Amino acid sequence: MSYAGALDYLYHLQWHGIHPGLERMGRLLSLVNHPERQFRSVHIGGTNGKGSTAAMTASVLLRGGYRVGLYTSPHLIDFSERIRISGVPIPATEIVRLTGRLRGAIEGISGLGEEITFFEFTTALAFLYFAESGIDLAVVEVGMGGRFDATNLLSPLVSAIVQIDLDHERYLGSTVLKIAAEKAGIVKEKTAVVTGATQPEVLALFEETARLKEAPLIRLDHEITVEEISSGPLEAAEPVQRNAVNFALGDLLYQRFVYRGRKERSVEISLLGRHQIRNAAVALGILEQLQERGVSLSDGALLEGIKETRWEGRLEVVRKSPLILLDGAHNRSGAKALGAFLAGVDPDRKGKHWLIAGIMRDKNIPEIFDPLLPWADEVVLTRPDIERAADPDLLAASLGKGPCRFTRIDRVPEAISHVELHLGQEDSLVITGSLYTVGEAKAFFLGTTPSLIRG
Repeated sequence: MSYAGALDYLYHLQWHGIHPGLERMGRLLSLVNHPERQFRSVHIGGTNGKGSTAAMTASVLLRGGYRVGLYTSPHLIDFSERIRISGVPIPATEIVRLTGRLRGAIEGISGLGEEITFFEFTTALAFLYFAESGIDLAVVEVGMGGRFDATNLLSPLVSAIVQIDLDHERYLGSTVLKIAAEKAGIVKEKTAVVTGATQPEVLALFEETARLKEAPLIRLDHEITVEEISSGPLEAAEPVQRNAVNFALGDLLYQRFVYRGRKERSVEISLLGRHQIRNAAVALGILEQLQERGVSLSDGALLEGIKETRWEGRLEVVRKSPLILLDGAHNRSGAKALGAFLAGVDPDRKGKHWLIAGIMRDKNIPEIFDPLLPWADEVVLTRPDIERAADPDLLAASLGKGPCRFTRIDRVPEAISHVELHLGQEDSLVITGSLYTVGEAKAFFLGTTPSLIRG
């Protein structure tokens, strides 16, 4: 089997759709000797921020000298981004080998090959790769929800639920509390759980779940706290990162805050957006719990690992002048965080503000636009090359009667090219609405083509 053949096989599994449940996943893992039981892990869920929190946690563990696996989704350009060991994506040869092994394992098992979903197969592939590679720890991001997510057969050292908001209502429920109940499904017996959730009713649910499972609960703003100090240029970053941005609110390339948990620390992060301070606090809460469970980490590893973390597609600067920014805001919470950040980008409007948006049709499109339109002068509506993407006409109908102008351009590369023809040196361009849109945009700027499998 070639790499293209392996990807084609995985791609066709997407036709099985999304079917929450653990029975199929349990059967699949049993066929390959339960790799998920062969390494220690951290399990991170939540509506937004779980990828960034996972990346920070893995970065600290790597800085601490551990061989660490990281499993996240979706990828931006290539499937291999989902599965990394010590920062290195899984090689194509391993994807081919493990796809063949798993495919062979399910052949002849009545109905299993016709039932396994794309995410279940991919998760099993990641677990098998981690187990065979002899990692020290895996940091695993929940795919969707928690209770019935394919990753929830792990027995982690620590769990985390970063924050809760509306998303994936079709599968998880129509209220924040129903969604929180699904996310709480990752809490394990006598296993510490760290959360950045803020809603009183959500915290009450988590507190009751933790009480019933005798799981220590560490809450941001309670057992751990943060206090923002300042923002400014990140002295320790590489030159390309240090000089990446120059806009009206200043060279905001680090954020400094005081973290108070088991120990008080002055912390710097290079991820943009105030929401990343809270994500970093959850990551530090996770890491302190790992220390309590025998994972040795120095203060230097904690602070340098957090500072060094990069997470592509989340307030990522791809060009300085004019400013071009990528952010995968794909739901209400993500759009609010992006909108809050953009309020400080060229507030004096020295240049024109452009927004390229491609959003999935199963999302609440008006809730994504609402925090972003006050910043934008002109919007280009597009769609990434994925069946779930909303048609630009549907996006146009969701704009309402805002003051900004809009244009429809069907494909992401053409949308970017159109804006670049009109982009002045003091202008700003933000590309957002979905990680699929951001993935295609990033591929455009890198001069490459994204993988077809991005579900």
